[in-house]
Amino acid sequence: MWTRPLNFVFYYAGWFACILGPAWKRPLGGAFIALGLVGCHLALARRRRDELELMLWAGGIGFVVDTLQIALGMLSFPVGSLVSWLPPPWLIVLWVQFAATFHYSMRWLQGRPVLAALFGIIGGPLAFDAGRRLGVVEFHTAVWPTLLSLALVWGAVMPTFMWIAARQSGREGLGEYRSFDALAYARRWNFTSRSS
Repeated sequence: MWTRPLNFVFYYAGWFACILGPAWKRPLGGAFIALGLVGCHLALARRRRDELELMLWAGGIGFVVDTLQIALGMLSFPVGSLVSWLPPPWLIVLWVQFAATFHYSMRWLQGRPVLAALFGIIGGPLAFDAGRRLGVVEFHTAVWPTLLSLALVWGAVMPTFMWIAARQSGREGLGEYRSFDALAYARRWNFTSRSS
């Protein structure tokens, strides 16, 4: 019951860390906080291997997509880039962290490619525009070509991500966090029998 809300909190805390880190000239600090939250997600996830697979896919796809956007002159990153023609590390961490939602708080998009595409068309440009307003990403001199490019890319990326995630569906424990039931742990370690 608490799995999806906690996953939602993990993601948005990481998103703010990744965005506010560069905005406050601390891009690596924000990325490390987000990576810590990814670590918390993996520690709690029942299917860690499946989660890692999704994260690798998202990180790789995100790296390619954003490298192409930079090459086309649609995006540039004034803070945190190690090389000007590659996406900064904090952005790749953000893609990786986003993948942690696919079996959890974003699971409702699986099997709904049109809805996933609409979500991407609207959500992708809005997220990048929020970053632009905070000064962590710069758009093409005319804003609309970049917003259109982002809408097209995210309209394709979201259904792709949901398709990759859906391929893992049906596996036991997928999309569930481990519980912290103190009584169950006490029984497991025989604390209750020792105390009686």
